[in-house]
Amino acid sequence: MKVLKIGTQINLDIDKGDDHKEEKYRCKLVDLQGDYLFIDYPVHTLTGKTGFFLDGAQFQASFVGEDQSVYWFETEIVTRKKLNIPVIVLKFPGLDKLDRIQRRRYVRVETSVDVSVGGAEHFHPTVTTDISGGGVALIQPKQQELKEKDPVRMTLVLGMNSGDYHYIEAEGTVVRTFMPKGSKQARASIEFDDILDKHRQKIIQFCFEQQMHMRKRHLQ
Repeated sequence: MKVLKIGTQINLDIDKGDDHKEEKYRCKLVDLQGDYLFIDYPVHTLTGKTGFFLDGAQFQASFVGEDQSVYWFETEIVTRKKLNIPVIVLKFPGLDKLDRIQRRRYVRVETSVDVSVGGAEHFHPTVTTDISGGGVALIQPKQQELKEKDPVRMTLVLGMNSGDYHYIEAEGTVVRTFMPKGSKQARASIEFDDILDKHRQKIIQFCFEQQMHMRKRHLQ
């Protein structure tokens, strides 16, 4: 399976200084020639404005391959060229040098996401301890003790890197309840049974973004 193809969206992150603020841009692959990627001009994910960078500007780049894995690499701007459209030329380490950071269909990441859970009528707020495209683990709501095999309705609030918030509705089943060692808060693991595909894709994207963020923190 070919991992990278023309038209693939590439995400570019650039560190903006000692306060660890990052600017995030997106672009599309126009052409791939040996050690170089040709991309259209990157657009800021929040403002929608085109970014302008000097030769030598360095980025952390990532994209989702056709195998649904996330690939990561470091790159920098080499030059600009005129093809059918104006393009920027990036260094490319080669397919065999990419860092593949997603090997399963559903990556599970440890993160706290606001979620309301309930049954037929009442919903109670709590937070997740981890999340994936297949389900969540969460802290047992104070007002409602979840038990194994209980049907559950959920609304999750996902904050994306773009600044957008998505409200994800899903139905699931409690597959496990447990008390982690050293914790005073019981947990429940819930598997999604009924969720819109577009909502599941948003969760998967959220998990990708969280995984990239954790990786970059580890590298600093």
